[in-house]
Amino acid sequence: MASWFSQLSSTVSNVTGLGGTVEEVRTYADTVTDGQYFSPLSENDLKWTLADGSSTENQVFYVTTKTGAFAFVQLIHSNIGIWNPTISFTCRFFDPNSKTNAFKNINQTYNFKLSEDRRSVKTDHFNITLDPTQTTYKVEITHPELVVSLDFTRVDRGFKVGEGKTYLGGDQSSAAGFVSHKFWPRAVAKGTFIVDKVLHEVEGDGMFIHAIQGMQPQLIASNWNFCDFQSDDASLSMMQFQTTKQYGAVNINQGSIVLNGKLVCVSVENHVELLDLVKDEDTEYDIPKKIKLTWKGKTIKEEGDESPAKDVSVTMIVTIKNLVDKIDVLNEIPWFLKKLVQTFVVKPYIYQWLDTATAEIVVGDEKVETEGRCFQELVFVSQF
Repeated sequence: MASWFSQLSSTVSNVTGLGGTVEEVRTYADTVTDGQYFSPLSENDLKWTLADGSSTENQVFYVTTKTGAFAFVQLIHSNIGIWNPTISFTCRFFDPNSKTNAFKNINQTYNFKLSEDRRSVKTDHFNITLDPTQTTYKVEITHPELVVSLDFTRVDRGFKVGEGKTYLGGDQSSAAGFVSHKFWPRAVAKGTFIVDKVLHEVEGDGMFIHAIQGMQPQLIASNWNFCDFQSDDASLSMMQFQTTKQYGAVNINQGSIVLNGKLVCVSVENHVELLDLVKDEDTEYDIPKKIKLTWKGKTIKEEGDESPAKDVSVTMIVTIKNLVDKIDVLNEIPWFLKKLVQTFVVKPYIYQWLDTATAEIVVGDEKVETEGRCFQELVFVSQF
């Protein structure tokens, strides 16, 4: 959450970024060269880049436990191009069985030390270590409000779509900014969380994302949708953002399907439909009672396999019942930035839900129905 808003700037022109014409967008899909949206992660893809200028980079680890709990931890490096970078981390621990629902958003001093290979990092309270085989992360947090020890081991393989980037306002050489995402869609997660001095043992299914926003977040998107579905035999992910009007107000979507421990499809022809909208009087946003998610793509073409790719489709309708949190983002950023941007940015809010859902997955002639838990995040960012 903080990664989207920690770099809001101090000038009206930077906050609005409005131009008189619609700027070009070159999406993830446009960088695909062979018709396959799946691209394997290279040895350099999980390095921290710490890009110059207005940029935010973060790594986030999601855990859906076997007992019905959900958690994530996120480390964020934000560079607004004027002051020193800011380092912060967020954590959510939600367990309906113990009625625990804790959210932590903690700022640190600027102490961000990368390993020689730039794949591991140490801060004052948060350490992330990637093993030499690039298959297991060790995540450790030691803070008075939060202690975490988590082993996070990739299942099958990670991916990016094409080059892993969408360019806004041009191509790679001329773009005003970019958005980058790299994924581990399925992982085995095991460890402990100590939240408000209470110990929680966790074991379950994980998802990992390494993201970079190479420009100010309110200039990138007006809204975001994110889905992380985990069941015993499947994992579904979807991330969609709608660009601001300056960049055509287009929906850019990427998703994945893991079935029986194997990444079978990476797709971009996916869709999020918000159904049965009801106005939230607190925020004045229209909030769904149901969300329909659909994936459409082809099986990944494996090297040496001459057989044609199979059609893949997924349909999942989630009935929204369990609101994990509704976050007023302006309450989570420094006071002076809040005063600068609140006149120009629609009240940014994040809605988070965790609900049981059933996905219908079709691969070729085979159909599978699987029930699991679906974490969803709906983010309202900007009117631009």
